[in-house]
This record gives sequence, C-alpha cells and structure tokens, in this order.
Amino acid sequence: MTLQTPLEPKPDKMSRSSLIWRKFKVLFQVWLAHMTAYRGEIIIWMLVGMVPLIMMGVWIGKAQANGGSQGGFDSADFAAYFIGTWLANQMTVVWIVWEMDFQIRQGTLSSKLLRPIHPIWEFFASHVTERFVRFPPVFALIGVAWWLAPKGTVLTPDLTHFLLFLLSITLAFLIRFTLSSIFGTLSFWTESSTALDELYYVLAIFLSGTFAPLEFFPKVVQDVVQYTPFPYIISYPVQILTGKLPDSRLLEVLGLQCLWVLAFGVLAAWLWKIGIKKYGAVGA
Repeated sequence: MTLQTPLEPKPDKMSRSSLIWRKFKVLFQVWLAHMTAYRGEIIIWMLVGMVPLIMMGVWIGKAQANGGSQGGFDSADFAAYFIGTWLANQMTVVWIVWEMDFQIRQGTLSSKLLRPIHPIWEFFASHVTERFVRFPPVFALIGVAWWLAPKGTVLTPDLTHFLLFLLSITLAFLIRFTLSSIFGTLSFWTESSTALDELYYVLAIFLSGTFAPLEFFPKVVQDVVQYTPFPYIISYPVQILTGKLPDSRLLEVLGLQCLWVLAFGVLAAWLWKIGIKKYGAVGA
C-alpha cells in the first residue's frame, strides 16, 4: 500500500489541462522558429503558386475583348475573384502527405511515437506556424495585385464578410489537411500515396475554381462537383469573401464544410489506427 505524502501534489483536471497547454505551446514555439528559419523557401513556394493571378489577367482580357463583361463578370469582378482565389490557395497549402510518406518509409516516425503527443499534432503545428510566416508577404502581394487591378475592384464588401471568410477558409484548410492525412496514412501500405495527392491537385485546379469561376462550367459539372469537397476548399470561401454567396446559403456551406472535416477526420483516424499496427508489426 502506497501512502501519498501531504507535500505530494494531487493530479487534478486543471493541472492536466495546464500540462497539455504547455506541451502545445512549446510545440508551436519550436515550429514557429523552424518555419521562420525557412522563410525564404516559403516565399519561393508562395510565388510558384501564382496561377490564379495569371488567370486574372487572362479573364480580364477576355472581359474587355467582349465589351466589358464575360458571363456576368466584369473586369473588377474577375480581379476580386482571382485575388481572393490566390489568397484562399495560400491559406490552404498542405504538405502533410509528403512528410508522412517520408517518415513512414524511412522509419523516422518511430522516434515520434515515443513522444507524449500524437505525431499528427506536430504535423498540424508545422502547418499552422507556417501560415504566420507566409501571411506578411501574402498580404503585401495582395496589396500590389489590388493596386494593379482595374479601378473599382472591391475584394470584400465589409468586415462581416471578411470574418466569415476567415471562418470558412479555416474549415477549408481543415478539409484539405484531413484529406491529405488520409493519403498520408496510405503510406503504411503503399509507396504511391503522394501520387494520390498529386492527382487531387490536378483535379482541384479545375474543380475548385482556381482556373475559372465554377459558374463558367457546364451545368452537369457544377451539379456533380457539389457532391465533392473541391468547391468547399476554394470556390465557396472566395464567394463568401467577395459577397457573391447568397446569405441564404451561408449556413448550408459552413455546415457542409464541417461535415467534410468530420468525415475525413474520422476516416484518417481509423486508417492511422490500423496502419500504425502494421507499422509496428514490421519492427519499426
């Protein structure tokens, strides 16, 4: 029988929650320092993803050649849409599948399994802290793009739409993160998990609204895409930002985004649970 001395602190919910908070605080501090050291590389990758801004010039040119508008969008509408699209793409960048694939195949995941925190939180911390390094140059380039855009370009009608956009794009990031986590967990069984993410990227360029607003796609394509996560990652958040999404659909879009996060999160957790058993069984 073990007696607890009066000087020995008793564990309680507050101390456990404080311990968890300290763990996450240190984790995020470490990854923020790591990402700050690679800020030059982050800026390079940020500039690589300039496709929406290139497409902005293409569609503005088409609108001007068509008498000032194209499919209900004038030059200012196209500028606002594609600046918003570029911003949404920058805020939903995810590379977890590459990290998981490398660490599982090389066995470096083993040491992280010994830590008192799930490896997924380290991946998550790296993505979140990277945004803090990415945001300053992103908003600087948005300012330049807006300055070069046609006169009358309004990125967002008011503060409310911007705040709702921040909520929607956070859910969009979680959709992308959990979906990519699913691809990453497949590395327990296959060496082609990164190929699946590359396939997703190719499809997303077209079906998320990066190349063109979804309104320009055939009706049958628009109807089918609604049952995929693609428009909920880029198109709908941008519509919220620019004020193009009807208020009557706002709760529906946010609710469906939450459902996608939940569905992908549960599937990723289940695949991790059975995959980690296989990983351990082969001596990792």
